[in-house]
Amino acid sequence: SITIPESVAGIGDHAFHGCTGLTSITIGEGATSIEDGAFYGCTSLTAVNFLGDAPKAGEEVFKGATPNIYRKPEAKGWGDKFAGRPVKLIRE
Repeated sequence: SITIPESVAGIGDHAFHGCTGLTSITIGEGATSIEDGAFYGCTSLTAVNFLGDAPKAGEEVFKGATPNIYRKPEAKGWGDKFAGRPVKLIRE
């Protein structure tokens, strides 16, 4: 698992492409964009926790991966899905 600090504003194109050992990621409040294919082929990724408002999503962010997406209840801009994946509330 990995935690992206709140000082990081975006996750670039194919940043974690093919990281098959990545199982979970927590993305800090500062993230405003997740670019194309950022988690493409991350076949073991089961959970992505967003601590801030909904970022802009590129194309095929999770292609080949099927994580659950979690967000804080007070975060803004979220819908029922993010990059094609269902969004659930973080239960603390």
